[in-house]
Amino acid sequence: MFVFTKQALKQFEKLPPRIQNQVKEKLQILKQDRQLLLQNIKPLTNLSPISHRARIGSYRLLLSFDKNNQRYAVLKIAHRKEIYQ
Repeated sequence: MFVFTKQALKQFEKLPPRIQNQVKEKLQILKQDRQLLLQNIKPLTNLSPISHRARIGSYRLLLSFDKNNQRYAVLKIAHRKEIYQ
């Protein structure tokens, strides 16, 4: 359901362990509950190839949805102050 790009994986590994755990737990919950997934992942416009974002505390995950495989590619992970720059 969620696939990390190389860049996103590097960004994830640089995060503090507490934030890494929050991200892992949130993604696990979203994988299991389709309704929560639809409520927590918001569509974005005019940021191609980014199509959606997920909020995890003060951090954001920028996602691209692959319709063929029905999964999200995590393109970027950063603090909310830095994510959209």
